Amino acid sequence: MDPFLNAQLKLLAEKINALGKESLDDILHALVKAVHLMTGRNTCRIYLEDLTSGALCGAMATGHRSDIVRDRSFPINNTEFPVSQVYHTHEDLQIADMKTADNLVVRQLAEDFNIRAACHLPLVHHGRAVGVLAVDSSRSGQVLTDAQIRQLRNFLDGVMANIDQARLYHQQLVLSRWVDEAKKKEAALCMVKSAVKLIDKLALAAVLVPTPLGPDSSEECLQILSSYAEELEDKQAYENQRLIHLGPGTSLLSRYINSTGVIVDDTLLEPLYFPTLSSEMLQKRYLTEELGLKSLYVVPRYDPRTRRVICLVNYYTRGTHRFSEFEKGLLEAHAEMAQRVIQEIGDEHVEIKVLSEINDLLHEKLEGLPSFLSRVLSKATELIGADTGSIALVRKDHNQSWLVVEEPDGKLVGAKSKQRLKKYIPPLRVGGTELPPEQRSLTGYVAHTGRSYMVADALEEIRTGGFYHEVTDIIKSELGVPVICDDEVIAVICMDSLRPYYFSDEHKRILQIISRMIARHISDLLYIEKLTGEVSRLGGDYGYKDPNVSSYKLGNIIGNSDKANDIVAFIQSITPPLFNRIAMWFNSDVQEATLGLPSILITGDTGSGKEFLFNNIYSRLNQMYQQNIDSKSELPVKKTNIAAYSGELTYSELFGHKRGAFTGAHADRKGILEEAHGGLVFLDEIGDADPKTQVQLLRFLDNGGFVRLGENHTRYARVLLVAATNKDLGQLIREGRFREDLYHRLSELAIEVPSLNERREDIPDLALHFLGKLHQVYKKPEETEQTAPILSRDAQLLLAQHHFVGNIRELRSILVRALFFRKGRNIEEADIARVLTSLGPRGEKHSAEELTSQVAQETLDRIVRGEDDFWSGLHAPFTEKRISRDVVTAVIELARERGAGSMPQIAEMLRACDNTNGNGDDKRLFYKFKNFLYKTIKIA
Repeated sequence: MDPFLNAQLKLLAEKINALGKESLDDILHALVKAVHLMTGRNTCRIYLEDLTSGALCGAMATGHRSDIVRDRSFPINNTEFPVSQVYHTHEDLQIADMKTADNLVVRQLAEDFNIRAACHLPLVHHGRAVGVLAVDSSRSGQVLTDAQIRQLRNFLDGVMANIDQARLYHQQLVLSRWVDEAKKKEAALCMVKSAVKLIDKLALAAVLVPTPLGPDSSEECLQILSSYAEELEDKQAYENQRLIHLGPGTSLLSRYINSTGVIVDDTLLEPLYFPTLSSEMLQKRYLTEELGLKSLYVVPRYDPRTRRVICLVNYYTRGTHRFSEFEKGLLEAHAEMAQRVIQEIGDEHVEIKVLSEINDLLHEKLEGLPSFLSRVLSKATELIGADTGSIALVRKDHNQSWLVVEEPDGKLVGAKSKQRLKKYIPPLRVGGTELPPEQRSLTGYVAHTGRSYMVADALEEIRTGGFYHEVTDIIKSELGVPVICDDEVIAVICMDSLRPYYFSDEHKRILQIISRMIARHISDLLYIEKLTGEVSRLGGDYGYKDPNVSSYKLGNIIGNSDKANDIVAFIQSITPPLFNRIAMWFNSDVQEATLGLPSILITGDTGSGKEFLFNNIYSRLNQMYQQNIDSKSELPVKKTNIAAYSGELTYSELFGHKRGAFTGAHADRKGILEEAHGGLVFLDEIGDADPKTQVQLLRFLDNGGFVRLGENHTRYARVLLVAATNKDLGQLIREGRFREDLYHRLSELAIEVPSLNERREDIPDLALHFLGKLHQVYKKPEETEQTAPILSRDAQLLLAQHHFVGNIRELRSILVRALFFRKGRNIEEADIARVLTSLGPRGEKHSAEELTSQVAQETLDRIVRGEDDFWSGLHAPFTEKRISRDVVTAVIELARERGAGSMPQIAEMLRACDNTNGNGDDKRLFYKFKNFLYKTIKIA
C-alpha cells in the first residue's frame, strides 16, 4: 500500500477512536473520508440500525441530493431491499446496475439519485450487524475490487466499536427526546383541558409552538402541540391539520408572525380577539365551519428581546362571545402557566442525562485540556440541538486579551464540534464598544462583560454593527456563555445554529449550568498546562548535556573555575533549607507575619547567566518536591521581567488587578505571585521597579500579603522570590531610586554571577555546550549527532582570549554565526576569527547610544519639517524591525524636551493625527497612537 495513504488512514482511524460517543456526526464524516481514500468514490451511504423505529435509518450520505438520500430508510424485517438483505446476511452485496434490479424501490433510488452501481458492506460489531455501508457509482458495472473490499473491512474492524457506541448513545438521546416531547404534550394537554373547564363558553383550546418546516429548513410554521375539546371528534379534526403555515397570505397568524417565528406586527404583542372568524383569512376555513367555531382569543407568549414566539394559546368559542376583563386576565395567566409548564418539563430527561455525563467527565482521566473540552462541547451541542459550537480560551498577549480556539497550524487549543462547518476560527479580540466593528464578536463581548449574549439573527447583527464576527455565512444565530473561575473569565462556550432565532433563554440556562460545572476543572487543567510549559522550558536549559563536556556539575552548571565552584556551593547550601521552608507551606499553616517570605538576590552583568542560575535552583528544588511531596506534579514557577512594564502594568503583573482598575482591565486578573502560590517567582531587572511596586513588594516579603490593583482587601500567597539585576542597587539607593529596606530584605541570600572574563578557563566547555544545543536546533535534515560539527582546540582557545562585553549572549551569538558560515564541517580558529573581526572595534563604549541618539534626532527633524509623520517615520520602521524600541523612546524624549509635555501635545508634534479631540478617524488614530506607545513601546 502507498505509505502516504496508509499514514492518512491511520490518522483517520485514530481520530474516529479518539472521538467521544457524543460525536456520531464527526465520526461518520471521518469514515466517509476514509472510504474516499480507499475507493476513490465520492458517493456513499451509511445506514444504522434503529430499534426504536424498526428501520435501518440513513445516518450519512454524500453525493447527488445527499440530504434527500439520507432521509430514506429501509425496514429491518424485510429482505427485499439490498440494504436490509446485507444487514440480515452479514455478506457483501455488489450490484452492477441498480436500474435493472427487480425491486421497484431500488430502481427508483437509482433514478432519483443517479446511482447505477453499488457495493453494500455490513457494519458488524460483536458478531451482529448494526448497519450497512453502501459505496455508490454513477456508472454501471463500476463495482469495488476484492482488494478494495478487503481494505474497507480491515479499516471498519478497527473502528466499529466506537461507531456502535456512538450509534447507541445517539439513539438513546433521540428516545429521551421522544419521552420529553410526550411529557411536554401531556403537560400542554392538561393546561388546555383545564382552560375549557375554566370558562363555559370555550369550545376548544390549543397550544401552538414554532417548528421548522423541514429538517434543514430555516423557515418555520406553527405546530399544534396539544389541543382539547369536549367532543373527541372535534379535537381529532383540529389536530389533523398538524401544521399552520406562516408564509405570506397562508393563514390568519401569518399576518402577525413571519416565517422565522418572530412577531412582526405589534398588534400581536398583546392578546388578540377575533370576534368573527368567518370574515378572516384562514388556512382551512372548512374546518372552523365544520366545528362551528365562531370567535378566537389568541394569547402570545414570546421573548421580549427578539419577539420570537415561545408559544401561542388559542381559545375558541362557538358563539360570538365578548370575554370580560376577568376572563381575559384568567386566560392570560393560564397561557403564562402553559408556557412555564412546557418549558420546564421539556427536555428535562435529556438535560439530566447529559449533565450527569458531563459531571462524570470531571472524574475521568482524559488526555489534556482539549480532549476534555471536546467531550463537554459535543455533549452540550447534542443537548441543545445546535448545529455546531466551540469553546475558546482566553489568552493574554502584550496586554491584550484574545479568545483562541486553534493555532494557525490547526492545532486545537480549545474545542470545535462538527469542525467541517467551521474549518478555521481565528483569534478574536476580547472587548466591547471600544473595538472597531470589524473586530467585534459575540464571544469577545461575552469574555469582556462576563455575561451571556445571544445573537438571534446574524445578518441583522452585522448590519447594525453589533457583536458578531462572521467565520462562515451559513451560521444564522449564536449563543455565548462565559466560563468564570475566581471572578475571571477563562473561556467562552459558543453554540451556533443554521437557523435564525434558534436559541432561547432555556438554552442559555443549560449552558450556564454546564459552565459552572466545568469552570474549576478547566482552571486547574489550564494551570497544569501552564506549569508544565514553564517546567519544560526550564528543563531545556537544565536537561541538555553535551558528551564532549566533562565539567558539568549539579545538572548542567559548567566549569572547574573557582567562580563556577562558588555557584555550585551556593546552590548546594541554600536549596535544602529552602525546600524545608517550602514543604512547610504544604504541610502546615505557617504564619508569614512572624517569619517573612524567603528571597534570593542574583546580581551580575548583562548576559552573564542570572536566569540560568535561577533555572538550576528551581530544578534542584523541583526534584526535592517530586521526591518528597508529589511525584506526579511540578513545583509552581512563574517568571517576569520588570523592565517590560511600567506603572500600573508592573503592579498588575505582580499582584493582579480588579476589572476596571485601569484602561484595558476588562476582567479580574491574578498576578504572578498569586498564580505561583507555593512555588517560585523570578523577577528579572528588579532595579527598574517603580516606587509603588517596591513598597508592595516589601510588604509582601514581610508577611505574604498583597492587594490587587483596584481592590481594598488583602490577599495572601507564599512564594520563594528570586530577584535579579545588572544594575548597581547601592548606587540606585544613594540616588533615591531604590528602597534600602527592600534591598536588605531581598539580599538575605545574595550571589553575584561572574562575567565570562572572570572565568576564562570555563569558556571552552561553555562553547562546546552551546554549540551542541545550537546544532540540535539548526542542523540540516541530512545531519545526525554523529556528523555534528566540532569546535577545534585552537578555536576554543581563541574564544577564551576574547574580551566579552555581552557575556553568555555574546558567546552564543558568535557560535551561531560561526555555525552558519563555517567553511567546512568543523568550526576552526579561522571561522571564529572571521566572526570576531565582523564585530568591529569594541573600544567605544557609548557608540550604540550615540547611534540611537543620532537616528532619533534625524527622525524627529524629518517629522517636524513635514517630510514624514509618526506613522511613516516611526510606527512603520519599528513594525518592520528597521529601528529599535530605544530609537522610538529617544524620539519621545526629544519631543518632551522641545515642550510637548502631554500625550496630545506629543501626538501633535509627531503628526500622529490632525485633532486629538476630534471624532471618527482622528479619535481612533489618537487611541492607536497612545496604545502603541504605552503597550508596545512601554514608555513611562
